Amino acid sequence: MSDAIEVLGGAFLLFVWHATLLLSAVWAIERLGGLKHPGWAELAWRVALFGAFASVGFEIASVRNAVWETPASAQPAVDVSASPTSPTLASATIQDAPNANRANPPKTSAASAAPLGEESATATPTKAAKATTSAPIAYAAPSRPWELDARTIEIALAIWLAGVLVFAWGTLRQAFALRRLKRRVARRGEAPSEAVAASVARLSSQMGVPTPVVHTLPDLPGPLVLSGVFGRGAILLPRWVDGLDETQRIALLAHEIAHLQRRDPLWRPLQRLALVPLFFHPLAWRAVRRLEALAETLCDRAAVERSGSARALAECLAECLARQTDASSRSRFDPSAPYRSMWAVAMAERSDGIVARVRHLLEASPMSLSSIPKSVRWGAAALALLAVLALPGVWVVVRDRDQSLQVTYRNGGTSYRMTSDMPVAGDRYRIDVRGDVEFDAGETDVVRLGPGASVEIEEKRGALLRSIRIVGENGRIARHYRVDDVARPLDADGRAWLAGAVPDLYRLTGFDAQRRAKRLLAEGGAARLLVEIDAIRSDGVRAEYLGQLFAQATLDDAQFERAVAAIEAMESDFEKRRALGIALERDLFAPTDQARLLTIAAGFDSDFERAEWLSQATPRFEIGEQERPHWTKTLAAFDSDFERRRTLERMIEAGRPQPLATAIALQSARAMSSDFERRSLLEKAADSGIAVSDTDYLQVVDAMESDFEQREALLALIRSGMPTRERSEAILRSLRSVDSDFERSEVLDALAAKMPNDAALIRAYRDLTRDMSDEARGAAERALDRFRNG
Repeated sequence: MSDAIEVLGGAFLLFVWHATLLLSAVWAIERLGGLKHPGWAELAWRVALFGAFASVGFEIASVRNAVWETPASAQPAVDVSASPTSPTLASATIQDAPNANRANPPKTSAASAAPLGEESATATPTKAAKATTSAPIAYAAPSRPWELDARTIEIALAIWLAGVLVFAWGTLRQAFALRRLKRRVARRGEAPSEAVAASVARLSSQMGVPTPVVHTLPDLPGPLVLSGVFGRGAILLPRWVDGLDETQRIALLAHEIAHLQRRDPLWRPLQRLALVPLFFHPLAWRAVRRLEALAETLCDRAAVERSGSARALAECLAECLARQTDASSRSRFDPSAPYRSMWAVAMAERSDGIVARVRHLLEASPMSLSSIPKSVRWGAAALALLAVLALPGVWVVVRDRDQSLQVTYRNGGTSYRMTSDMPVAGDRYRIDVRGDVEFDAGETDVVRLGPGASVEIEEKRGALLRSIRIVGENGRIARHYRVDDVARPLDADGRAWLAGAVPDLYRLTGFDAQRRAKRLLAEGGAARLLVEIDAIRSDGVRAEYLGQLFAQATLDDAQFERAVAAIEAMESDFEKRRALGIALERDLFAPTDQARLLTIAAGFDSDFERAEWLSQATPRFEIGEQERPHWTKTLAAFDSDFERRRTLERMIEAGRPQPLATAIALQSARAMSSDFERRSLLEKAADSGIAVSDTDYLQVVDAMESDFEQREALLALIRSGMPTRERSEAILRSLRSVDSDFERSEVLDALAAKMPNDAALIRAYRDLTRDMSDEARGAAERALDRFRNG
């Protein structure tokens, strides 16, 4: 998994966690009867909706500083030198990341993932080491991590990103609709009446708002408030506003100006944008609905205060509802209709909300609530921000699987991770290498760290927990060693433990395999490298080192036998096939090795890997009668008819000698279950130009149950050349198992056009038509007319 996925996964889960905490808290308080004042309710819901963005950003920044900017005074760093002592590890299945190249990792720094721990130390230089300070990265694990399976996180992120794209597109369409509406206002907007203009100017002055631009649109069902038209806020009014009395007009205009006073045209798109990454969260949708409803409630209060009449405002809302219903029925499918632009603030949008507001205005006394002083609001907002930043800093660390053995290596474009289980329950072993790292020749310590590089090792054996973190600090290599989570100087026991862990890194990851294999060969030749290969438990790394052995060394018979035995000991069919393929490409196998290689292939569990290996090996060996039983046994090991068929096709194409290879392939095809795969192979054999044995071919045909597939296979044999009398008789015998008159007639027609003019053959032909329908029998008889005419 890439560092970007790890960072995004951790940030996403922390974001969801904080958003859920905040939104749930406000929802619960409101359900319990709190937040009666709409102003306090609005503040609470805004903090809940936007707070997670602030808290997660703060958490990332604080974790980054806490982990990477450590003091340089807690403990001394010590040079490492000791003899290697390697712990016993579990067998592991290698999982290569895309574009992985274990042999030659590029010399570039890599982003670092969640470290296993952070210890402070004063760095002292080693003799061979020189490194720059480790560059901070986007995140590291804090002291309270949650670990989740990486595959689960990847699926969740994929679904989330798909949803974000869908909702972002919808939000973008709303923004475009608003832009079109503004252009429409510029083209078609009409000046308001003098009475409306005077009321707007007077109310704007009283409410401390710059006088907005006012326009009338002929087909607008209700008032709208926009931001940014002609550089100022704008109010769009329908023509029916001119018919209102003075009190109603003041109530309506005061409501719209209150939106501008509260900056609702700016809050509305921000709330919609905040909803995009939280599209899946039901409480986020409730937050947006509540905020929009509360904005209308507070503007209603301001309108009643200015007009002095709740009824006047209720009558305006009722008029909006009536006009909106009529307009919606006429413009239902027009997404750019002004009253459907969700970024514009409309006086009346949702019909159920309008009815509730009208009832509230007429039946209750909602306007008696006092305004919240601005200083109080700012103070409450500051306290809320502090509460948000104090949310639990739980970072979700994304790991491939929660397994006890984990090894990670990343350097630039190279990415590698493997996971497995330790042989003893409760034991744990983790190695994490990031960036350009170089170890000494004795494989006991780090001698060079590239920019941003680090090495982290953690091991728990029984009750003993040890860890070390090697990083660049202030231009030096610092080693932070801990035993049972207590910082310790790196003593002799610690040096021996580290010296054993470094070879583990090589043996578990295949890190720098090409250069290491070259060095081992220089030390002790092929025998030294074979000893190292025997010590490697990972099939993938063993295959890598065997490939280097085959590429760089000259082997005698005993050494080659030992290498093949190492291949046979592998559990992974893929790695087994890969190692065999390297040896095969270098012509290291003798003809006498053919039987052994076939036995190895027969032992594969994967039909795919067996097919791949046999397809690669087939052209390299000449098949003799002595090897025929081995080929038959290996081909019988297939469970998949598809994999068997493509292997047999390869034998027909490239087997040597072709007649024998084809005969073995046809005999193996009889064991297939799929008539389609049988027929496909027979067509390949018939079209190959090889002299195919009629007996072998037709035995495969006779094993079929499908009349259609039998017909196609027989037609392919007829097309392959002029059938002899013997082949024609064999085809007629095989055709007796075809029950369908149509399929039988098709074959008879094709055979009659090519078979020899032989009286006994014609009698056998006619005998086959006796139990056919009159129509089919007549067509078959007509096909024999060429003998009568000639």
